[in-house]
Amino acid sequence: MLAGVLVGFAGIVLIARPWESADRTIDIIGVFWMLGATTILGVSNGYVRRFLSPFNLPPLALATWQTGLALLVLLAVTDRTGISDILQNWHAATGVAVGLGVLGTGMAFLICYYLLQELGAVAASGATYITPNVALLIGWAAGEIVGVLEIAAIPLVLTSIAMLQIGRQRALKQAEQAAEATAKP
Repeated sequence: MLAGVLVGFAGIVLIARPWESADRTIDIIGVFWMLGATTILGVSNGYVRRFLSPFNLPPLALATWQTGLALLVLLAVTDRTGISDILQNWHAATGVAVGLGVLGTGMAFLICYYLLQELGAVAASGATYITPNVALLIGWAAGEIVGVLEIAAIPLVLTSIAMLQIGRQRALKQAEQAAEATAKP
């Protein structure tokens, strides 16, 4: 499973190309924000798997609580000046509430908690490797220039996800065998 994580990380690096900064400036503060967000995601997946999964809460309940608590925190710390302007256009308001809220964030958390419940923290985190591939393909469809390294990264990332699943299956099989061995008199 560790090899799967490393292969996936290598694929993401190939997509991001951090070494190509000649014609663009890489904002180091932005890089630290991304690393912080990634660290928080990893810690939260481990936390959910270790401390919340034993309660067998349905993924919908976990997603609802998390987004509800996030809403309260955002209401407390966000400047809401001009927020009522979104209500002037019902298309925009509906798009924000349904598109970003329910279909975007809500479904993402629901899927995340389902994967955590079914696959475990490492394998569920591996599913997030798909996002850069999708972003790469969307950028290509929108006219961005996509090179050979980026194309090579796609199967690399998908291979890492397969490696994580194979590692998970092996770990489950070993755990079952160990349980059977201790159960025999």
